[in-house]
Amino acid sequence: MRRTLFGAPLVTLLVMLQGTPAPLGLSAAHAALPGAVATKVEPRLLRDFDEAPDDTVSAWIEFADKGEQGPGDLARRLASANQALSPRARARRARAHVEGANYLDLPIEPAYLDALHARGLTPYGASRWFNRVAVRAPARDVVNLAALTFIQHLVPVETMRRSPDPEGDAPVAIPTRHATQTSSVSYGLTQDPVVQLNLAAVHDSGYTGAGILVCVLDEGFNYFDKHEALRDQVIPADHQRDFHRGLSSVQDTLDPTMVHGTWVLGLLAGRKFGTYVGSAYDAEYALARTEVRSFERPIEMVYWGQAAEWADSLGADVISTSLGYTTFDPPGPSYTYADMNGHTTIVTRAAEVAASKGILVVAAVGNDGANSWHYLSAPSDAHGDSVLAAGAVDGSGTPAAFSSYGPSSDGRVKPDLAARGTQVPTPATSGNPQLYSNRDGTSFSTPLIAGVAACILQARPTWSASDVARALKASASRKAAPDNRVGYGIPDALAVLSNPLPVPTPPSGTSLILRSSGANPVAFERGAARFTLTIPSASCGAKTTISVRDAFGRKVRGLWSGMVSCPALSMTWDGTDDDGRAVPAGLYLVDVRVGNERVTLRLVGLR
Repeated sequence: MRRTLFGAPLVTLLVMLQGTPAPLGLSAAHAALPGAVATKVEPRLLRDFDEAPDDTVSAWIEFADKGEQGPGDLARRLASANQALSPRARARRARAHVEGANYLDLPIEPAYLDALHARGLTPYGASRWFNRVAVRAPARDVVNLAALTFIQHLVPVETMRRSPDPEGDAPVAIPTRHATQTSSVSYGLTQDPVVQLNLAAVHDSGYTGAGILVCVLDEGFNYFDKHEALRDQVIPADHQRDFHRGLSSVQDTLDPTMVHGTWVLGLLAGRKFGTYVGSAYDAEYALARTEVRSFERPIEMVYWGQAAEWADSLGADVISTSLGYTTFDPPGPSYTYADMNGHTTIVTRAAEVAASKGILVVAAVGNDGANSWHYLSAPSDAHGDSVLAAGAVDGSGTPAAFSSYGPSSDGRVKPDLAARGTQVPTPATSGNPQLYSNRDGTSFSTPLIAGVAACILQARPTWSASDVARALKASASRKAAPDNRVGYGIPDALAVLSNPLPVPTPPSGTSLILRSSGANPVAFERGAARFTLTIPSASCGAKTTISVRDAFGRKVRGLWSGMVSCPALSMTWDGTDDDGRAVPAGLYLVDVRVGNERVTLRLVGLR
């Protein structure tokens, strides 16, 4: 279990950083490592160290703390992080009832990075949310780090296969204005997808996404500034980031395949009236390239998390990500369906943290519906209160055969919503700025739903991300009987605009309600976290377990186990683990299981 270390005195710290432990044994690593040190190393890394200590591995180096030298120093660091929040980020968090910066926002301690550089280790990725960096180095050099007191955990960086879009690139002709069209906007090619969402009337009401920042995490955005539907969208350099190349430009002309993001962006930001108009054509955009088409490697998972943190720092209101990951590439062990539970994969955990910061995340559910692995992909398995999984339907609302489906392995309805995903028009990227193509995939359902969300956020500026997610599901075509092909169905944008925010209801598949009854975030040094579980009569007397997990899905504390009574159970958690040690500040998940039902509450703890 992770433990907060408030840091050694500066002199001690300098000695610690300058010292280099003697190389550990080259065989029988488990025996060579002291017990307390070996527990810091994930078994797969120990195996690599045993079998091939000089072979290069990719590993996460997790730090024990953020370098704080006691409560007073931590308070100063938190105040500085809060001051550094952009006005946009501060306003978004306020809507989500998040009280400014918390421990996850603190930067990684520079002295720890200096110590790695002194050992010849240069991180290729970093996460302040999870307080860790990724390195590629010989297994021997990585495992030897476990002897350093500020290192908490060493674990391999996973790689996963992406869920690709179905093949297809059919050119389409630009239609004339439909005779039945009543909107003041001439959508051209995108009219049918827009009408299916009942979005035109929202646009006519003046809600087109203006003032909302949407961050698109995708594969690449070549030619986006040349195509006629997008070239009028001015996206400044500080709102572009290529995490693969480390540049402030998302166009890679040396790799002409980097165009998937341009297709996706068109459905959000297209602005060629009479020809092609996107779902949120007046929104502001930030573009993050996190993928490389030519390979599936661990580094792409690192890029995704970095991009989500970048989106948070910009103050993004919505993340649209048409990327989904399922099983590992060989030779690593694969995730299984059981791991699609909303808190296991690295990208799902990053999406959860983004949601906890007040960002609405819309993620493609995947394109494996017709394959042996037909399940949803990560991060769409995250809980749907403010992470929405987007499924695909055709023009008549029938589920697309390729659209992946749930439920999540813990029994939640997935996908959450659906939109047009077959024969969807996108800007072509062949170099002809006036060409368009029809494409299939949940990649294209995703920006349509994200655009609806952006328009609703503009129309309802006091609503939080979870408010918008709840309203979209309450408006959708299958809200009375959600299923695991289209979830709650196709959202009705005008119905969301016309109706008040619906009263919260328990997620489909469970009648439990878990709510925070105290501060969230909670300052553990000033009091315990408090929450209340409401139990329906049908679950009275059922076997119940209540536990706390950290952001990595690891169990921190077992709070209660027994036969639950009705109608409600009040609980507290004092911020300690099962051994009575104070846990560090960060994101925690209160997990309740009553019989076969489950509900989870996100909780941010401060110190």
